[in-house]
Amino acid sequence: MIARVLFAIFCLAIPAVADAGCSVSASGVAFGNYDGSATSADDATGTITINCFILSGLGGYTIALSPGRDGSYTARRMISGTATLPYQLYADPARTQIWGDGSGGSSTVRSFDIIPLLGGSSTYQIYGRIPANLSPRPGAYNDTIVITVSY
Repeated sequence: MIARVLFAIFCLAIPAVADAGCSVSASGVAFGNYDGSATSADDATGTITINCFILSGLGGYTIALSPGRDGSYTARRMISGTATLPYQLYADPARTQIWGDGSGGSSTVRSFDIIPLLGGSSTYQIYGRIPANLSPRPGAYNDTIVITVSY
């Protein structure tokens, strides 16, 4: 039996320090329909864009993601009512570095990209994965991730 589930991770964009003239926006990681009989993981991507309007400094910046609703980087889960579905967000396309705040086995993305710091924008990929062979209840699953940019 193939169980189809529709879900997405909604990234809550949190503006950087307002007086620095920077903002952060994101597109959610939308996995689409999950096929529980598939033998490979369900992968999807989203983006984070940092946009600065004035000179913000040259020291680089760090992008951190919250653990989500469950509070654990190693066990992120989306929910649909009372049902849950495990997933993970990664900083690299090989999906080996869990993207978090540097705690609990997670890592941050540190950039010395000066384009947004001089007034411009840069975009970063978020790599998501749901393990294969799960049998979730049908429904719309989601989680909320807070993005923090420090510079």
